[in-house]
Amino acid sequence: MTTTFDTHLERLSSLSTHILPWQDKFPASYAELQHIKGMYGEKLKRFAEDEQTLNIAIMGQVKAGKSSFLNALLFDGKPVLPEASTPKTANLTRISYAAAPRLEVEFYSVEDWQRITEQAKSNQDYQEVKVAKEQMLMIEEAGIDAQAIIQQGNYVHESDELEDIMRVLNDYAGNDGKYTGLVKMIRLYLSLPELEGYNIIDTPGMNDPVVSRTQRTKQEMANSDVVFFLSRASNFLDTADTDLLSKQLPEAGIKRLVLVAGQYDSAIEQDGFDRDSLATTEANLQKRIVSRAQNDISKLADEKDKAGMGKTAEILRSIATPVLSSTYAHGFANWDRTLWNHNMQHVFAQLTEMAEDEWDGYKFTQEDWQRIAGFVPLQQAYQQAKADKEKVIAEQKAGLLPEAKLNLKNWLNEYYEQINQRIITLEQGDMAEVEQRQKQYQNKIMAIGTKLEDVIETAIREAQERQKEISRELKQGIQQNSELKTRTGTDTYEDSYEVSTSTWYKPWTWGATSTQCITKTVNYEYVSSGDAIDQITNYAHQCESDIEYIFSQLVNPNDIKAKLRKSLLDSLDTKSADFDPAQFKNLINQSISQLQLPELNMDIGDVGSITSASFKGEVRSEDDRRELKRQLNSALKVVFEKLNTEFVSSVGLVVDSLKAIKQNLEANLTQKLQDELEQLKADMQDKQTTLTSYQELTQIVEAQIE
Repeated sequence: MTTTFDTHLERLSSLSTHILPWQDKFPASYAELQHIKGMYGEKLKRFAEDEQTLNIAIMGQVKAGKSSFLNALLFDGKPVLPEASTPKTANLTRISYAAAPRLEVEFYSVEDWQRITEQAKSNQDYQEVKVAKEQMLMIEEAGIDAQAIIQQGNYVHESDELEDIMRVLNDYAGNDGKYTGLVKMIRLYLSLPELEGYNIIDTPGMNDPVVSRTQRTKQEMANSDVVFFLSRASNFLDTADTDLLSKQLPEAGIKRLVLVAGQYDSAIEQDGFDRDSLATTEANLQKRIVSRAQNDISKLADEKDKAGMGKTAEILRSIATPVLSSTYAHGFANWDRTLWNHNMQHVFAQLTEMAEDEWDGYKFTQEDWQRIAGFVPLQQAYQQAKADKEKVIAEQKAGLLPEAKLNLKNWLNEYYEQINQRIITLEQGDMAEVEQRQKQYQNKIMAIGTKLEDVIETAIREAQERQKEISRELKQGIQQNSELKTRTGTDTYEDSYEVSTSTWYKPWTWGATSTQCITKTVNYEYVSSGDAIDQITNYAHQCESDIEYIFSQLVNPNDIKAKLRKSLLDSLDTKSADFDPAQFKNLINQSISQLQLPELNMDIGDVGSITSASFKGEVRSEDDRRELKRQLNSALKVVFEKLNTEFVSSVGLVVDSLKAIKQNLEANLTQKLQDELEQLKADMQDKQTTLTSYQELTQIVEAQIE
C-alpha cells in the first residue's frame, strides 16, 4: 500500500490510540510519539498552505504603468487596481482570494505620520519632502482629522459585491481618494476565481520616497516567487531603473524575474514619425531596447558576481532579452471598444492617424495589436512560474514523507528495545534482584556524575569565552558598514513642442500643427538614506544570523548529548560479572535524549523602524552627505549596543540553563532510574499478567516496524 501524507498521519494517530493503554508504563516515550505526530501535523498544515499560494509582484518606477499592466494580465482589463499617477497616491497593495470580499487598510503609524508632518514643514528640496507636502494638502482638501483616523487603527470593509469593494477602495487608493494620503498598505481579498492560489503584490514603485512604505514593500517583495519589472519602452532602463534593479532586487525567494519594456505603444508613436513603416519602426525599437538591456544587465550581473551574489547575477542574466509590451494594444486587440478608457481612445487615435499620414495610409491589423501587446510571452512566463512553484512544492513533498517515516522508525526501534528490556528483566529476575540492581545503578550514577558534569562545565566556559570574542567582532562591523555608495538619480519633467501635421496632398492641412509632449531627464548624484537604512538592517540581521550560527556550532544540543554519551561509555565497567551495563546504558541514553538543552534565540526587533526617523531620502549636498554619514555611524552604534545587550543577555540565559542542568543532572538521572525500577517492581507484583500485556504491545510495535 502506498503511503501518502494523510495515511502517514493516520498511521501516527492509530499508533497513538493502540498504545494508549500502556501510556503510564512508558510515559516519556508516549509523550515523544505525541510530539512527533504534532510536529508532522504542523509541517503538513504549513505545507498545504504554501502549496496553494504563488506570490506575484510588480516592480518598477512610479508611473511605469504597473497597475494597468496587472489589471490587463490578470483581470482581463477590469480596473481592479486603481492607477496611481504620483508618488503620494502610490500605495502598496496585496490582493488575495477569499470567499467573502474584504478590504483591509493599514494606515501609517503615529510615528510614521509624525515624521511625515515634520518633513512637510521643511524647506529642503528632497523628493520625500515634496510628497509629504502633497500628502498634507490632500488631507487638508479632504477636511479630515488625520491623527484621529490613524489612532483608530486599521480599517476593514466587507461586502458581497466587488463593485462596492472597488468603490470604497478608491477612497483609500485612488488619485482623488479621501484617505489615500494616510495609507501605508492595502490588503484586498476578492472572490475572483482567477485569484485562487495566488497573492498579487502591486508595489508603489521601488523608488517610493516614503521610507516606511518602502520598508514594507521590501518585506513583501522578499516573499515573491515571480516578479515583473516594468520599464517604459520610450526611455528604457534609464538610470533610475538600473539603480532599482541593482539596489532593490530581492536576494531570496524569486523563482522568475521578467523584464518588460512597457508602454510600447508610446515608443512606437514617438519613433514612428521618423520611419517609413510599422515594421521599420518596430525593428529599430527592438534593436535599441534589446541592445540596451543586454549591455546594462550584463554590467549589473557582473557587479553581483563580484560581490559574491551569484544567484542574483543568474536571475539578472535571465532577463537580458526583455518582453516588449503594450497594455493598451492588448485592449485594442481583445476588448470591446466600449471598455476602452479615455487614455486608450486617445492613444488609438494618435497611432492610427500617424500610420495613415506617415506610412502611406497604413491600417493596423488585429495581428499588429496582438504582437505589439506582447502578452503571449508574458502569459507563458506567468504559467512557467506557476509550474516552477509546483516543482518546488513537489521537491518539498518528496522530502517531507521520508523524514517523517525515519523519525517514526527511530522511535519504534527505541520503544521496542524498552519493551523487550522490561520483558527480559521480568522473565529472568525477581524482586530482590531488581532492588540489588537499583543500588548498583545508583552507585554508578554517583561515580560518573562528575564526568558528565565536566562536559556541561566545558560548554559553559567555552560559551562565555566565545561571547566576548563575538562582541568584539560585532563592534568591528560598524566601520565596515559606515560607508555609503554615491548613486546617480534622474529628475524627470514634461516638455511640449509644436509639430507640423501638414500633408502636401491635403491643402486644407497646410500650416496645421499639433502639440507633442516629451519627457526630459536630468541626472544628478546623491547618497541614499534608503541605503543607510538597508545597511543598518543588513548589519543587524547579518550579525544576528552569524551569532546564532557560531553559537549553534559551539553550544550544540546534539553535540553536548553525544559528549555526554561518550563520557558515559568511557565510565562503564563492562567486565563486572554482577552488573548489566547494557540496560544501564539504555536507561541513561533515554535520560540524555530527553534533556531539554537550551538554544540561543535572539530577537532585536525592527531596527529599520528604530533608525529610519533620522533620515530624509536622497541626500545631494556635501554637508548633508556628511551629516547622513554621521547619523549612519551613530545609528550603527545604537544597533550594536542593542545587539550586544541582547546577545549577552541571551548567552546568560543559556549559561544559566546549562548550570541548572549541571546541578540537577545527577538528580534527574537518579529519578529516571528510580521511575524505571519502580515500574519494574510494580510489574513484578503480577508478573505473568504484565508479561502478557507487554507481549501484546510488542506485537503492535512489530507490526508497525514491518
